[in-house]
Amino acid sequence: MSVFAQTFSQSGTVTDSSLSSDRLVISNQEYLIDHNTVVHGLVPQGEKGPIVNKDTAIGFNTSRYTDDEIPYITEIWLLNE
Repeated sequence: MSVFAQTFSQSGTVTDSSLSSDRLVISNQEYLIDHNTVVHGLVPQGEKGPIVNKDTAIGFNTSRYTDDEIPYITEIWLLNE
């Protein structure tokens, strides 16, 4: 059985992780992240949000409170391992 048997609804490659510690760009789409974003893999403790390097392939789930709001990433799976 695959380690990634859990469900993630989207996947892509991180194209920019340097905007700020609370934003991540995946396949040229901007997303919000914070310390409540669950990252399945290693995460430095004490950071405002998870650190995911550029060119990393990830699977992820999002939520959105309103249609015009930037999507918030609730969970991330690192796929480049």
